[in-house]
Amino acid sequence: MRMKMFAAETFEAAKAMIFAEMGADAVILSEREIDGGVEVRAAVDKMGGVGMVPNEPLFLRDARGGGHGRGTENPLFSRVRDALLWHGSPQRFADRVAAEGAGRIQHLSDPEEAIAEGLARIVTCDPLPARLDRDILLVGPPGHGRTATAAKLTRRAAMARAEVAPVAADLDGTAGGDQLAAYLEREKGQIRTCHSPDELFATIKKLKTENRRCVIDLPAINPFDDDDMASLQDLISVIRAEPVLVMSAEGHPDDQREAARSFARAGIKRAVLTKLDVVRRRGGAISALSSAGIAFSHLAVTPFIGGGLVPAAPSRLAALLMEDAPGDVIALKGAA
Repeated sequence: MRMKMFAAETFEAAKAMIFAEMGADAVILSEREIDGGVEVRAAVDKMGGVGMVPNEPLFLRDARGGGHGRGTENPLFSRVRDALLWHGSPQRFADRVAAEGAGRIQHLSDPEEAIAEGLARIVTCDPLPARLDRDILLVGPPGHGRTATAAKLTRRAAMARAEVAPVAADLDGTAGGDQLAAYLEREKGQIRTCHSPDELFATIKKLKTENRRCVIDLPAINPFDDDDMASLQDLISVIRAEPVLVMSAEGHPDDQREAARSFARAGIKRAVLTKLDVVRRRGGAISALSSAGIAFSHLAVTPFIGGGLVPAAPSRLAALLMEDAPGDVIALKGAA
């Protein structure tokens, strides 16, 4: 008998994971609530055939080329999976992208195209319009590039002849307005700096009466601090603006995944992925946002304020995941 523990946000989500990985013969042994979700233990006593992963989902087995028990692999599936592993993607995410792209689309031969096809079936890309239809509330952990993103969105709107008012919510006294002004020398006079929640609410209300959209740069939020997350949820409930996560591609994949899920529970549905120009391995951040159900809005691929954001798309994510992967990545399985 093979047993495994699964963690998910809901019991139904855990069951879906169990049956996808262990097959329809899986038996649920126990379940319990944990912080942020449930933990379910399941078992199966049916073992797979020669050359197969026990109880592997049929679509994944066929994608790997092991459906006939010969132990051979689809070369394109292997190339895509190993490129994603090199980039720090979790095994499950790498397998799924490879299966959805290289496994399901038979005519593909290019790894980048296969990754794009696989991602298109898994992730959501939903760019913010240059002419904002809602105010934007930028949230994120310390050092992930919120202020630079606020400046880039402001400059992007100006280039589209759609004025956006940048608002620095300096609620923690870290001179947020000065930081934003350093990025927006030409637009320095447009910056509103607010030092208290009441001042922030009044500024937003005044901008609304003037029929002007704004981009609000909030102080840093620690996704692993309950007080920080509670304060964020209070602000989101009061400010009628869309919260957008600013998340760096830097960091450990497990931390990225847990942080993304914490922000998703607070109501964040879109994210700007930053610092893609200063990291080589990007799979952890991409899989983290995907697993949290957060859509990709824009990608920050350069440090420059003008033109520093590009709309997210599966093809652009695929290019980032193939850009630095070595040609002999198959020999570097799991090197992340």
